Amino acid sequence: MTRGDEARQRRQRPLTREGAWEYLLRVLARQSYTVAELRRKLQLRGVPDGSVEELLARLQELRLVDDATYAEQYVASRKASRGRLALSQELRRKGIAEELAAQRVGALTSAQQLEAATALLNKNAWRYRPAVGRGAARSGEEQGVSPEHESRVHLLKARAKAMGFLARRGFTADVATLAIESSGWFEDS
Repeated sequence: MTRGDEARQRRQRPLTREGAWEYLLRVLARQSYTVAELRRKLQLRGVPDGSVEELLARLQELRLVDDATYAEQYVASRKASRGRLALSQELRRKGIAEELAAQRVGALTSAQQLEAATALLNKNAWRYRPAVGRGAARSGEEQGVSPEHESRVHLLKARAKAMGFLARRGFTADVATLAIESSGWFEDS
C-alpha cells in the first residue's frame, strides 16, 4: 500500500468523537470558521450528526466559534475592497444568518462605501481611466465618423467598463456612479 492509499483510507474512515474534537482544534488554530463551515467539514469527515452538534455547541460555549464575531471581522477586513452586496453574499455563502449579515454589513456607511469605491477605482486607474488621444479619432475619420463622436464613444465605453468593475466588487449602482463622477475622468472635454 502506498502513502497516498494510506492517506486516502484515513480520510475515508469516520472520525471518532475525540478525533473530531482534535480535528476541529487543529482547523481552528489555522483560521476562523463559521459554525456552518465547521458542520460541513465534520459531515464530510463522516462524523455522526449527534456528535457534530454536540461538538459545535461545546466550541460555541468555549467561545472558540462565534458567527457574530466572525461576520464583524470579515466585514472589517474586506470593506475596503468589497461593496455591501458582495459582502452580504459572501457571508450568506459562509453560513452566516441573514439578519446577522444584514446587521454587520448595514453598519457600513455610504461615505465608507464611496471612499472604498473611489480608492479602488484610483488603484486600478491604469485599467479604467480613459486614455487621451489614442488615435481612435483617426480611424473614425477614415470611416466618416467625427472625432468628437469617436471620443464620446470611447469615453462611454471606459465609463461602462469602470461601472462593471465596481458592480462586480459588490458596490451599489449609486455608490459606483458617485465614485465614477468624483474621479472626473469621464467628463466630456
